[in-house]
Amino acid sequence: GGEAGGEAGGEAGGEAGAAWAMLSDAEVDEYWKQLQLRLAAKKAGGGGGGFGEEKGVVLAFEGVGPGAQREDLKALASRWGEVRFVDFNRGDSDGFVRFAAAGGAKAALEALAAGGEEVSGATPQWRLLDAAEEEAYKQRVQERNAARNAPPPLEKGLLLRFEGAGADTDREQVSALCGEWGTVDFVDYSRGDASGTVRFRSPADAKAALDGLGGGAELGGEATAWRQVEGEEEEAYVAAVREKMAARKGGGKGGKGKGKGKGKG
Repeated sequence: GGEAGGEAGGEAGGEAGAAWAMLSDAEVDEYWKQLQLRLAAKKAGGGGGGFGEEKGVVLAFEGVGPGAQREDLKALASRWGEVRFVDFNRGDSDGFVRFAAAGGAKAALEALAAGGEEVSGATPQWRLLDAAEEEAYKQRVQERNAARNAPPPLEKGLLLRFEGAGADTDREQVSALCGEWGTVDFVDYSRGDASGTVRFRSPADAKAALDGLGGGAELGGEATAWRQVEGEEEEAYVAAVREKMAARKGGGKGGKGKGKGKGKG
């Protein structure tokens, strides 16, 4: 509550009459996808991201030998201009080379299209992607990078919810208590609250903790009630956490905190 309120309040204060709305689950998913695409587009070099504004920079090739490596292709293409990225997996026969400038791509094409340059014992064919092909290729690269950067799906059965904690309870106490039954990955709790959520490393750890804590374990001098978070409640919680992560990656500010629970050795 503190993170979202501080962030929203700071923005709303600058504009009178601003309208606010809670995103639906579908809108959250789309927001996350678009954010990842933007981040991938800004990320220069790595994994084929970092496309600039200049067009006509991507050459496609087909027919390299079975032992061809990315380094071989980069060394060859670099003779005519700076190479930003070689999109190729060993064992494939085709791929793409992206140059820093259209001039380098054009010079390389003129030289390589004439033939005679072997790559691992075979002479590949080269061509320049047209505008539509280049745009489609750029989109595929950005989607691939977004998929790599997206958080993995959260396994079900990891979350326990507790109620009734005393006012003196802190995150470290919750983590230590839960850590007696398994590895705690995160404690979502703010001091002074009566309730919170604990994420365990595995469903088995969460089940063991629920069995052990169900008798009314004390936190801050008060007996607590524990239950597993599941179904629609679990899905809503995960969606909210991912929305918060997306907001932080997009420049939002938020506090940090991790549980330090230890699994049984």
